[in-house]
This record gives sequence, C-alpha cells and structure tokens, in this order.
Amino acid sequence: MGEAWVHKCLTGADRRAVGFIGLAGIAFVVLWLLSQWVGSKWVFVLTPLCVEFAVPGLRHFCSRRSLRKLLATYPRHPVSVNFVPGRTRVGRQAYLETDGSDRTFLRLFEVPERVRDNIRRGGKVWMAGPDARGRAVVLTRGAPFLTLGRVVIR
Repeated sequence: MGEAWVHKCLTGADRRAVGFIGLAGIAFVVLWLLSQWVGSKWVFVLTPLCVEFAVPGLRHFCSRRSLRKLLATYPRHPVSVNFVPGRTRVGRQAYLETDGSDRTFLRLFEVPERVRDNIRRGGKVWMAGPDARGRAVVLTRGAPFLTLGRVVIR
C-alpha cells in the first residue's frame, strides 16, 4: 500500500465529499426556487433532506485531519475481514469483523455499495491504527476508498 495509492484514495474521498456538499447546495436551491414558484414557505420543511445530503461530505472534511495524522503515525497493514452477520447494513454504516478477534468489530461510516462488493470479494482491507480512542483509517485495494472507522467491542 504505497503513498501514491493513499494519495489517490484521499483525493477520491475529497472529491466525493465536495460532491455531497454540492448536491446539498443544489437541493437547497431547488427548494428555494420551488418555494418561490408555489408561493409557500412550507416547502422548507424538506430542509433536513438537504442536510442529510451534506452529512457525508461534512463528516469527511471534519475528520480529514485525523485521517492524515493516523496515516502518518501508524503503519498500514492488511487485515482479513468479513461482514458481521445481521449487521451487514445498519443505515449507511458497515460493521466488519477482523479474523481472529472475539467480539471486536470495525465500524465504518458511509460505505458505498461498490466498496462493500469489493470487500466481500477480496475479504481484505488495509488499516492504519487503531489509536487510543479506537479510530483507524481503512483503505481498500480494488476500488480507491479511504474512510475513518472506529474499533468497537460488542
């Protein structure tokens, strides 16, 4: 897992985050235009939908400093994982169980379906960390994806 791949994954994550925030902005402008056209302010009841669009992008930009710090501090190492039965998809989160662990899960936020398929096929992710707070950077090999996860004990 070289620096070029990490840079590609981080650039892709930044691009995705900007896309989510842009989508939220477009949705808000559409709501504003709709309220002007209809002549009612009740359209803004849908504003939480715009916030929901922006959350993945905002989460990435708020955790970007932690991502870079963890990548610089901890070496990246391969980890064999599989999805936790019954917790494969909890909202947008994914729970992964590392091989050889007992009740220790890796919780990932905002995992797209293409990345889930990649993890299912390969059964392996690259991880830097975890730190004292349980945070770890998770990278995939086949599809460029990088996210901040948390090691949780269930």
